[in-house]
Amino acid sequence: MPPKRKGTSAVISQLSLEIKANELSAAFVCKGIFSANYLHQHFGKSGDFPSAEDVRPIYEKLKNHWQEDYVGLCNQKEAYTRTQFLDPLLNEIGWSFIPEQNLPKGNTRKRPDYCLFLNDESRQRAAKETEAADVFREAETVLEAKRVQHSLDEISHSETPGWFPSQQVQDYLRNAKDNTGQRFFNWAILTNGNEWRLYCEQAANDACFAFHLANGGVFCSLEDFRFFFALFRPQSFELDEEQRCLLDKIREESLTRQAELESNLRKRIFDVLEDLANGFRDFSANEITGKDFPALYDNSLIFLYRLLFVLYAESRGLLPVKPGVYGSSKKYREEFSLARLVKTLRDKNSYIRSRTRIWQNE
Repeated sequence: MPPKRKGTSAVISQLSLEIKANELSAAFVCKGIFSANYLHQHFGKSGDFPSAEDVRPIYEKLKNHWQEDYVGLCNQKEAYTRTQFLDPLLNEIGWSFIPEQNLPKGNTRKRPDYCLFLNDESRQRAAKETEAADVFREAETVLEAKRVQHSLDEISHSETPGWFPSQQVQDYLRNAKDNTGQRFFNWAILTNGNEWRLYCEQAANDACFAFHLANGGVFCSLEDFRFFFALFRPQSFELDEEQRCLLDKIREESLTRQAELESNLRKRIFDVLEDLANGFRDFSANEITGKDFPALYDNSLIFLYRLLFVLYAESRGLLPVKPGVYGSSKKYREEFSLARLVKTLRDKNSYIRSRTRIWQNE
């Protein structure tokens, strides 16, 4: 067993056991594209992220529109969703577009519901074209629409029988290219109005970023809407001189930081494991000698992963630690939770004498 480390460097390298007071937003889910932590901790603090005041007028208008027409949107078909909600929303966040019925047939098996353009000039140029490839060349992306509350994970039975919605999007991403094989765009949008997804040609087929603009009749918060606006507005799809857009850069940076985080986490977990083992060894009552080191290692590892499991469960609300929510337990929170120890553990001079009956009852 390595000697116990001295000084403050060990404390700095330790795995933080903090239970965050506020959850990361549940409005979006990163399924192989981006990472929630990166979006909150980095992108959400960058110069590319819009302020609340910048998006508030758009947010209020769309929120009111959704709430006023929600029942009608649920009762009607896809065409109603498109004309009564998606068309106004796309206009509000800055898109120009050509709808499906005005698009020429092309080399994709089905035509997208919308071709989206950065501005009216590119839309007007595209509208003059008679070949789908020329229209796609002017477009920044395409959008596939379903009616409100239509599941984006189930096969369509009416508008596109036998197709999963994601299959349609993947078809556009794979086949929207010129005769040299050059792709016109790397990103595409799928939505039913309440849920919005981003798909990337360079990611796995089942990978997507999903944003819940509304849950039933309840529209998302202004803070969450800032992420929606930032990621789905035209500027995020606009290609630079290197043929990369903001979404590409966010994805690449997310992957890089995720790899770094995983590497750092492995190192920090080993540091914590070492500290636990040394702590057990240095407690004289345990009478640990060299022959006990293999068992000491195994038990320290078991103890560490139990701690991590409980911390994760408490942070996600799987254990009744959070006050004011369904199933919350004051007894658990005040007598058994790890969350109650966080503040004390931050004080390096603290000493905790706590209940042990949980271990005794195993």
